[in-house]
Amino acid sequence: MAAYIDRIVFTSLAAAGLYLFFLNAWGSIPLAMALAFACAALGRRLIAARPRRKHASLNRVRGELLRLAGLPDAHAQAELTALVKSRWPGEHFVLAPVLKHPEATLTSGDLLNAWKANREAARLVVAATCLAEPRARVYARQLRSPTVAVVDSRALSQLLRKTLPPESPTPRTPVRQRLRHLAARAATVRVSPKNALLAAAMLMLYLRGAGPLYLFGALALLAHLGVALIQRRVGKRLFEE
Repeated sequence: MAAYIDRIVFTSLAAAGLYLFFLNAWGSIPLAMALAFACAALGRRLIAARPRRKHASLNRVRGELLRLAGLPDAHAQAELTALVKSRWPGEHFVLAPVLKHPEATLTSGDLLNAWKANREAARLVVAATCLAEPRARVYARQLRSPTVAVVDSRALSQLLRKTLPPESPTPRTPVRQRLRHLAARAATVRVSPKNALLAAAMLMLYLRGAGPLYLFGALALLAHLGVALIQRRVGKRLFEE
Protein backbone atom coordinates (compact mmCIF):
# COMPACT_ATOMS: atom_id res chain seq x y z
CA MET A 1 0.00 0.00 0.00
CA ALA A 2 2.82 2.39 0.86
CA ALA A 3 4.58 1.70 -2.43
CA TYR A 4 1.34 2.36 -4.32
CA ILE A 5 0.87 5.69 -2.53
CA ASP A 6 4.51 6.59 -3.24
CA ARG A 7 4.00 5.95 -6.96
CA ILE A 8 0.89 8.16 -7.00
CA VAL A 9 2.67 11.00 -5.20
CA PHE A 10 5.78 10.74 -7.40
CA THR A 11 3.68 10.65 -10.59
CA SER A 12 1.64 13.65 -9.48
CA LEU A 13 4.72 15.69 -8.61
CA ALA A 14 6.44 14.78 -11.89
CA ALA A 15 3.37 15.69 -13.93
CA ALA A 16 3.00 19.01 -12.07
CA GLY A 17 6.68 19.80 -12.62
CA LEU A 18 6.46 19.03 -16.32
CA TYR A 19 3.32 21.13 -16.66
CA LEU A 20 4.93 24.14 -14.97
CA PHE A 21 8.06 23.74 -17.06
CA PHE A 22 6.18 23.67 -20.38
CA LEU A 23 3.83 26.45 -19.26
CA ASN A 24 6.78 28.67 -18.46
CA ALA A 25 8.50 27.76 -21.73
CA TRP A 26 5.55 28.13 -24.14
CA GLY A 27 2.97 30.15 -22.22
CA SER A 28 0.06 28.02 -23.44
CA ILE A 29 -2.00 26.03 -20.94
CA PRO A 30 -3.41 23.47 -23.45
CA LEU A 31 0.02 22.91 -25.00
CA ALA A 32 1.65 22.55 -21.58
CA MET A 33 -0.97 20.02 -20.50
CA ALA A 34 -0.58 18.01 -23.70
CA LEU A 35 3.21 17.93 -23.50
CA ALA A 36 3.17 17.01 -19.80
CA PHE A 37 0.71 14.17 -20.49
CA ALA A 38 2.81 12.91 -23.40
CA CYS A 39 6.03 12.94 -21.38
CA ALA A 40 4.35 11.18 -18.44
CA ALA A 41 2.92 8.49 -20.72
CA LEU A 42 6.29 7.99 -22.42
CA GLY A 43 8.09 7.76 -19.08
CA ARG A 44 5.62 5.21 -17.76
CA ARG A 45 6.04 3.10 -20.89
CA LEU A 46 9.83 3.19 -20.62
CA ILE A 47 9.69 2.19 -16.96
CA ALA A 48 7.30 -0.68 -17.72
CA ALA A 49 9.55 -1.92 -20.53
CA ARG A 50 12.76 -1.96 -18.48
CA PRO A 51 14.32 -5.38 -17.86
CA ARG A 52 13.53 -7.15 -14.64
CA ARG A 53 16.01 -6.88 -11.82
CA LYS A 54 18.60 -9.64 -11.67
CA HIS A 55 18.64 -9.63 -7.88
CA ALA A 56 15.94 -10.59 -5.44
CA SER A 57 14.07 -7.82 -3.68
CA LEU A 58 14.77 -6.81 -0.11
CA ASN A 59 11.39 -8.15 1.01
CA ARG A 60 12.22 -11.52 -0.53
CA VAL A 61 15.58 -11.59 1.23
CA ARG A 62 14.00 -10.66 4.55
CA GLY A 63 11.45 -13.44 4.13
CA GLU A 64 14.25 -15.90 3.45
CA LEU A 65 16.09 -14.81 6.59
CA LEU A 66 12.92 -15.32 8.60
CA ARG A 67 12.51 -18.79 7.07
CA LEU A 68 16.08 -19.72 7.95
CA ALA A 69 15.63 -18.44 11.50
CA GLY A 70 12.65 -20.77 11.94
CA LEU A 71 14.42 -23.92 10.72
CA PRO A 72 15.88 -26.59 13.02
CA ASP A 73 19.57 -26.03 13.71
CA ALA A 74 20.74 -28.95 11.56
CA HIS A 75 18.72 -27.89 8.51
CA ALA A 76 19.73 -24.26 8.87
CA GLN A 77 23.39 -25.28 9.24
CA ALA A 78 23.28 -27.25 5.99
CA GLU A 79 21.63 -24.45 4.02
CA LEU A 80 23.86 -21.73 5.44
CA THR A 81 26.99 -23.78 4.81
CA ALA A 82 26.04 -24.22 1.16
CA LEU A 83 25.26 -20.50 0.89
CA VAL A 84 28.59 -19.40 2.40
CA LYS A 85 30.55 -21.92 0.32
CA SER A 86 28.95 -20.51 -2.83
CA ARG A 87 30.79 -17.27 -2.08
CA TRP A 88 34.02 -18.76 -0.69
CA PRO A 89 34.27 -22.20 -2.31
CA GLY A 90 37.93 -22.81 -1.41
CA GLU A 91 37.58 -22.18 2.31
CA HIS A 92 37.41 -25.03 4.85
CA PHE A 93 35.47 -24.31 8.00
CA VAL A 94 32.80 -25.45 10.42
CA LEU A 95 29.64 -23.34 10.42
CA ALA A 96 27.70 -22.58 13.59
CA PRO A 97 24.26 -21.06 12.96
CA VAL A 98 22.85 -18.43 15.28
CA LEU A 99 19.17 -18.30 14.46
CA LYS A 100 17.51 -15.10 15.63
CA HIS A 101 14.91 -12.72 14.32
CA PRO A 102 16.46 -10.34 11.74
CA GLU A 103 15.65 -7.39 14.00
CA ALA A 104 17.65 -8.89 16.88
CA THR A 105 21.43 -8.60 17.28
CA LEU A 106 24.34 -11.01 17.51
CA THR A 107 26.05 -10.37 20.86
CA SER A 108 29.43 -11.31 22.28
CA GLY A 109 27.68 -13.90 24.42
CA ASP A 110 26.29 -15.61 21.32
CA LEU A 111 29.79 -15.72 19.84
CA LEU A 112 31.25 -17.18 23.02
CA ASN A 113 28.63 -19.93 23.13
CA ALA A 114 29.22 -20.85 19.48
CA TRP A 115 33.00 -20.82 19.99
CA LYS A 116 32.84 -23.05 23.09
CA ALA A 117 30.58 -25.54 21.29
CA ASN A 118 33.05 -25.90 18.38
CA ARG A 119 36.46 -25.93 20.08
CA GLU A 120 37.60 -28.90 17.95
CA ALA A 121 37.30 -26.96 14.67
CA ALA A 122 40.25 -25.22 13.03
CA ARG A 123 38.14 -22.40 11.60
CA LEU A 124 34.67 -21.42 12.69
CA VAL A 125 32.11 -19.37 10.77
CA VAL A 126 29.30 -17.96 12.88
CA ALA A 127 26.40 -17.35 10.50
CA ALA A 128 23.67 -15.25 12.08
CA THR A 129 20.28 -14.31 10.67
CA CYS A 130 20.55 -10.98 12.52
CA LEU A 131 22.97 -8.06 12.55
CA ALA A 132 26.20 -8.39 14.54
CA GLU A 133 26.98 -5.78 17.17
CA PRO A 134 30.26 -3.86 16.68
CA ARG A 135 31.60 -5.20 19.98
CA ALA A 136 30.83 -8.74 18.85
CA ARG A 137 32.89 -8.23 15.69
CA VAL A 138 35.82 -6.96 17.75
CA TYR A 139 35.50 -9.90 20.12
CA ALA A 140 35.44 -12.35 17.17
CA ARG A 141 38.89 -11.12 16.07
CA GLN A 142 40.28 -11.90 19.52
CA LEU A 143 39.17 -15.53 19.60
CA ARG A 144 41.72 -18.26 18.81
CA SER A 145 41.61 -22.06 18.51
CA PRO A 146 39.44 -21.85 16.53
CA THR A 147 39.60 -18.54 14.75
CA VAL A 148 36.18 -17.04 14.13
CA ALA A 149 34.65 -15.27 11.14
CA VAL A 150 31.25 -13.60 11.43
CA VAL A 151 28.71 -13.69 8.61
CA ASP A 152 25.70 -11.74 9.81
CA SER A 153 22.42 -10.79 8.16
CA ARG A 154 24.05 -8.01 6.12
CA ALA A 155 26.46 -10.42 4.42
CA LEU A 156 23.80 -13.13 4.13
CA SER A 157 21.44 -10.65 2.48
CA GLN A 158 24.02 -9.87 -0.20
CA LEU A 159 24.52 -13.59 -0.88
CA LEU A 160 20.79 -14.28 -0.96
CA ARG A 161 20.09 -11.46 -3.39
CA LYS A 162 22.49 -13.06 -5.88
CA THR A 163 21.52 -16.71 -5.35
CA LEU A 164 17.73 -16.62 -4.95
CA PRO A 165 15.80 -17.36 -8.17
CA PRO A 166 13.76 -14.52 -9.72
CA GLU A 167 10.48 -14.13 -7.93
CA SER A 168 7.24 -14.76 -9.76
CA PRO A 169 4.60 -12.01 -9.69
CA THR A 170 2.43 -12.35 -6.61
CA PRO A 171 -1.33 -11.83 -6.67
CA ARG A 172 -2.49 -8.42 -5.53
CA THR A 173 -3.60 -8.17 -1.94
CA PRO A 174 -7.26 -7.18 -1.50
CA VAL A 175 -7.75 -3.52 -0.69
CA ARG A 176 -9.51 -4.30 2.58
CA GLN A 177 -6.61 -6.46 3.79
CA ARG A 178 -4.05 -3.83 2.76
CA LEU A 179 -5.97 -1.18 4.72
CA ARG A 180 -6.00 -3.46 7.78
CA HIS A 181 -2.24 -3.97 7.49
CA LEU A 182 -1.73 -0.22 7.13
CA ALA A 183 -3.86 0.45 10.21
CA ALA A 184 -1.94 -2.18 12.18
CA ARG A 185 1.38 -0.59 11.20
CA ALA A 186 0.12 2.84 12.20
CA ALA A 187 -0.91 1.45 15.59
CA THR A 188 2.62 0.26 16.33
CA VAL A 189 3.86 3.86 16.46
CA ARG A 190 3.96 5.17 20.00
CA VAL A 191 1.01 7.45 20.66
CA SER A 192 1.41 10.23 23.21
CA PRO A 193 -1.15 12.65 24.67
CA LYS A 194 1.03 15.35 23.14
CA ASN A 195 -0.32 14.26 19.75
CA ALA A 196 -3.85 15.21 20.78
CA LEU A 197 -2.66 18.56 22.19
CA LEU A 198 -0.69 19.28 19.01
CA ALA A 199 -3.72 18.42 16.86
CA ALA A 200 -5.92 20.73 18.97
CA ALA A 201 -3.39 23.54 18.69
CA MET A 202 -3.16 23.15 14.90
CA LEU A 203 -6.95 23.12 14.65
CA MET A 204 -7.18 26.32 16.70
CA LEU A 205 -4.59 27.99 14.48
CA TYR A 206 -6.61 27.00 11.42
CA LEU A 207 -9.79 28.45 12.92
CA ARG A 208 -7.93 31.69 13.66
CA GLY A 209 -7.01 32.13 10.00
CA ALA A 210 -4.00 29.91 9.36
CA GLY A 211 -3.62 28.02 6.09
CA PRO A 212 -5.34 24.74 5.22
CA LEU A 213 -2.09 22.88 5.89
CA TYR A 214 -2.80 23.18 9.62
CA LEU A 215 -6.23 21.59 9.11
CA PHE A 216 -4.76 18.66 7.19
CA GLY A 217 -2.08 18.18 9.85
CA ALA A 218 -4.62 18.21 12.67
CA LEU A 219 -6.88 15.72 10.89
CA ALA A 220 -3.93 13.42 10.17
CA LEU A 221 -2.84 13.45 13.83
CA LEU A 222 -6.38 12.80 15.05
CA ALA A 223 -6.87 9.98 12.55
CA HIS A 224 -3.61 8.34 13.60
CA LEU A 225 -4.55 8.70 17.27
CA GLY A 226 -7.95 7.12 16.68
CA VAL A 227 -6.57 4.19 14.67
CA ALA A 228 -3.93 3.48 17.30
CA LEU A 229 -6.46 3.53 20.14
CA ILE A 230 -8.84 1.22 18.27
CA GLN A 231 -6.12 -1.24 17.32
CA ARG A 232 -4.77 -1.44 20.87
CA ARG A 233 -8.07 -2.53 22.35
CA VAL A 234 -8.17 -6.17 23.44
CA GLY A 235 -10.22 -8.09 20.90
CA LYS A 236 -12.89 -10.71 21.58
CA ARG A 237 -10.86 -13.45 19.87
CA LEU A 238 -7.30 -14.49 20.60
CA PHE A 239 -6.60 -15.66 17.03
CA GLU A 240 -7.90 -14.02 13.88
CA GLU A 241 -9.30 -16.23 11.14
